[in-house]
Amino acid sequence: MRRLLAICGLFLVIFPSLTAEAADPVEVEVVLKRHYIDGNETVVTHREKIYAMEDFWSTYHDWQLVTQKEGQVVLKQDVMDISPSLKKDGYFGIYKGKLTIFEGRPMDQQAIQSFYQINKGKLESHQAKQLEEGIKIQSKEVYEEVLEAFRSKKLLEALPS
Repeated sequence: MRRLLAICGLFLVIFPSLTAEAADPVEVEVVLKRHYIDGNETVVTHREKIYAMEDFWSTYHDWQLVTQKEGQVVLKQDVMDISPSLKKDGYFGIYKGKLTIFEGRPMDQQAIQSFYQINKGKLESHQAKQLEEGIKIQSKEVYEEVLEAFRSKKLLEALPS
């Protein structure tokens, strides 16, 4: 409740014209940042007319305020899913001995993010083949299952101390 009151108070300072009766709407730039569990972020920006502060905040009730200044509001949301780009083009594979996410199949060598070293000698032949061809990341469940499968099977190489 305190957070809402603070936000409302700050909003009134930045957009005082909304407190006057029959005031013209205020147009602001709204920046929406979504953070996904795979580390990706999407940013969408649009202009919006605000007629009533209550309506604006009810529209974005599940977003967190990042910054607010005259003419601009930046909001963020943590999404408990993988990003749309990873669902579309993401594959797990192996690159330089590390479990890696690729944009496209691993043979295209477009590595995005590497995780940990894998001892290829401890992989079963079908696992090695899957990683060479690429494991399509089509959902959060696949993303988490693959990470856990290779982490939990003690396939990690011992790192020198």
